[in-house]
Amino acid sequence: MLIFVVLAACGSSSDTCSQSEVEVHYLGGGPLDGTIDCAPIPASCGANGSCADNACIRDMYALCDSRYIGVGCSDTFQPVIISCNP
Repeated sequence: MLIFVVLAACGSSSDTCSQSEVEVHYLGGGPLDGTIDCAPIPASCGANGSCADNACIRDMYALCDSRYIGVGCSDTFQPVIISCNP
């Protein structure tokens, strides 16, 4: 969880994702560890992702590869960051 707190405090760490995308971080080991993917914001989130909206966060966590689960969300700065662990 320390990594999530650091990400939340710093905002986006990638210049590759636009503000209209979700930044998906793979952490905690596994084959995708350290990878950052960009994905479109799910329709349930509207124009901006919200970590406070249950339907939105559920759909953003679903962006994690099937070998991972969503464990953290930061919407302090755009793009929204989702953290995925194996």
